[in-house]
Amino acid sequence: MSINLPPRTENEEGEKRTVGFELEFAGLEITRTAEIIQEAYGGEIIEDNRYEYRIIDTELGEFRVELDARILQKMASKNFLENIGLDIDTGKFTDSLEDALDTMAKSVIPIEIVMPPVELNDMDRLEKLQVQLQKNKAEGTKTSIIHAFGMHLNIESPDLKAETLLAYLRSFMLLYPWLLEKLNIDITRRISPFVDSFPDAYVNKILEPDYKPDLETLIDDYLIFNDTRNRPLDMMPIFGLLDQERISKVLGGEKNNPRPTFHYRLPNSRIDEPDWKFSGEWNDWCEVEKLAADKDMLNKLSRLYLVRRSKTLVSFKKEWAETISILLDLEVTS
Repeated sequence: MSINLPPRTENEEGEKRTVGFELEFAGLEITRTAEIIQEAYGGEIIEDNRYEYRIIDTELGEFRVELDARILQKMASKNFLENIGLDIDTGKFTDSLEDALDTMAKSVIPIEIVMPPVELNDMDRLEKLQVQLQKNKAEGTKTSIIHAFGMHLNIESPDLKAETLLAYLRSFMLLYPWLLEKLNIDITRRISPFVDSFPDAYVNKILEPDYKPDLETLIDDYLIFNDTRNRPLDMMPIFGLLDQERISKVLGGEKNNPRPTFHYRLPNSRIDEPDWKFSGEWNDWCEVEKLAADKDMLNKLSRLYLVRRSKTLVSFKKEWAETISILLDLEVTS
C-alpha cells in the first residue's frame, strides 16, 4: 500500500514530520509481545514492572508495551461492562487489582504497544511488526463484543500556531462523520468512554467563519467544552505543551504527555485482519491534512455544514458523510 504524503511534510524547524502509533490488542502475553518486537527490530527488553516493558536500542527507537489498569477502572466507572452485558463484580477489582488484571488481561484489558515516532516515508518499516503480531494470533476490536480496542496515531503538527491548530480541528470536525463510516467504527467503541464525540455546541462554535482565536482563547474554549482526553481527536498533548499548568489542573491526575502531536484516537484495532496496514490508517488521516491545508475549501465546507446542520433534524451525520465524500471525492469503504 502506498503512503500518502500531506501538503506539509516538514515542521517549523525544517525537519521531516513524524507519526507514532499506539496499538491495542488481546490474545498475547505481555512478555511474548516484547519478544516479538525484539525479534522484528532488535534491541534489549527491560522489565520495569509486571505490566510495563520497554524495548530499547531497537533500529526504530524505544518501544513500550503496557497493560493498563486505568482502562479497567474507567470502564467500571462509566458502567461500560454492564452496558455490554458482562456480569462482573467490579468491587473485586478494587480489592485485588493484580488478580483482576490477570483475569481480564486477555479479554477486556488490551496489551498496548507504544511505538517510537517515525518519519512519514519510513512508515512501511512498521509492517514487519504487523506481520509478526498476526502470525502470533493477536486479536483486534472485532474479535469480541468486549474488545473496545483502538489504534491511536500521534501526528506531529507542522507548527503550533493558533491558525494551524484551528484548521486541523475544523478539518477533523468536517470529516468526522465520513471517518465514522469509512472506518466502520465498532459499536462497542462507540458506546465506550474512550472516544466520545465532540459536543455539537463546540463544533458549531469553531466552524463559525468569524471565529479567529489566539492560542489562549483556543485553549480556553476547548477546555470549556472538552475537559477530558476522551475525544476522537485529543488535543490535550499539544495544549499541555503550550500551557502545561492549565491542562494539568483540568485533567487532575490523568496521564497526559505534552508533545507537539495530534492524538488521533478514532480507528478500530484491526491487527487481526490480513489486508490491514498501519499506512492505511495514516492515509485516511491524510484527508484531514489535505483539507486543513485548503483554506478556501475549509471555509466553504464550514459554512455549508452549519447551514445543513440547522436544517436537518434527523440523520444529519449520515447525510453529511455522503455529501462530503462526493464534494471531496472520498472513498466511503475501507
